[in-house]
Amino acid sequence: MRSLVIEDEPQIGAYVSRLLGQLHGVVDLVGSIADARHALDNFKYDLAIVDRMLPDGDALQVVTALSRSPDRPAIIMLTSKDAKEDVVDGLNSGADDYLGKPFEPQELIARVRAVLRRPRLLAPSVLSLGNVELHLGSNEAVVADTKILLRRREALILGALLMRRDRVITRTALIEEIYGFDDEIESNTLEAQVSRLRKKLAELGGDVEIRSMRGIGYILRLATPR
Repeated sequence: MRSLVIEDEPQIGAYVSRLLGQLHGVVDLVGSIADARHALDNFKYDLAIVDRMLPDGDALQVVTALSRSPDRPAIIMLTSKDAKEDVVDGLNSGADDYLGKPFEPQELIARVRAVLRRPRLLAPSVLSLGNVELHLGSNEAVVADTKILLRRREALILGALLMRRDRVITRTALIEEIYGFDDEIESNTLEAQVSRLRKKLAELGGDVEIRSMRGIGYILRLATPR
């Protein structure tokens, strides 16, 4: 899952981003309508958390545009403009939910889970291949009946590979799926994380293999019996 937080208050934006990061996925944070449009032009999002009053205008225009998109994300407005008419305007513009500030973190997470239950956004809670399972939302994996808590990036990599089992995922596509656009990525960072994940799966007796396709990317499939 990839989420976009549109919030011009740095502390609030960072806090909301941390909350969403607990739900498994990548979170991008922007602070203006212009930056939001740039992000939306370059990435597909499953969820958008939108503050209304931004330095370059009212983000209702972003919500309206998103709601008309064929690949629209779930949209929650999170704003101090919480008068009845403001809520009506937000919902009529296409938002799925509207939450005023200040807010309780548990309520925001509950509302996020609720809007993501729409059928076209509903993702499986467990991904599996062979004797390897990944429990989304907790970064917990089960390998040959042994539970292990993966690092966040490792879980994202495993999730991306499991979603495309038996198909090649390019290095570029994998990077876009597991890193935010502000993350600094050294040339060998992805390779090192894939290597650690591969080692953990092997040590626990996983019957899958992550094969490197030189110059292309990776593929996850059942290991060939020896």
